[in-house]
Amino acid sequence: MPKRSDRIVFQGAFGSNPFQGMSPEEIYTEIQWGNTPKEVIDISAPESLIALGHLAKLVYTSGSAKFEKNDYNLAIGSDSNILYIFPVGETYIPDLDDSLWFKVKAVKETHYYSDKGGEDCYYYHNHEKPYPILFSREESPVHIIVPQKFKGQRSYAVIKEGIVG
Repeated sequence: MPKRSDRIVFQGAFGSNPFQGMSPEEIYTEIQWGNTPKEVIDISAPESLIALGHLAKLVYTSGSAKFEKNDYNLAIGSDSNILYIFPVGETYIPDLDDSLWFKVKAVKETHYYSDKGGEDCYYYHNHEKPYPILFSREESPVHIIVPQKFKGQRSYAVIKEGIVG
C-alpha cells in the first residue's frame, strides 16, 4: 500500500498520467508486473480501459460494499488514470463529460483480486484524505472513482506499484 509520502518517486504520479504515451498493452504489462494481455475485449468506452483486476470490496466513509469474485471489473482509463468499475460482460461505458453522473460516496479503501506477476492475490489500498469520490449513473451499472484535489494535484493515481494516494 504505497502512500503519497512513502517515496519521492511517487510525487510525479499526481500531476499527470504516469502512463502517458504508452499503449494500452504496455500499460497492462506495467500494472500487471510483467504479465501480457491474454485477450483484448472490444467495448465502447471514452478511452481504452486496462484491467487492474476484479473488485472485491469498497469501504466508504460510512459503510462498505462487498462483491463476488469475478462479478465486477476494476480497470484504469488509459488517458484519465481513474478507476472504472463495471460488471464483467458490460460492453458500454458512458462518456465522462456529461452531467448524468452523480456523487455516491467518498471511498476510503479499494479491495481487488488480481494476478499481478502471475500470482493470484488479494490487494487493497487505503486511500488518503481527501478521499476520492465514487460516481454513478442511474441507467448504467458503471461506476468511476474520481480523485479529489490535493495540493493542486490528484488525490490518487494508479502507477506500476498499484494505487497510490
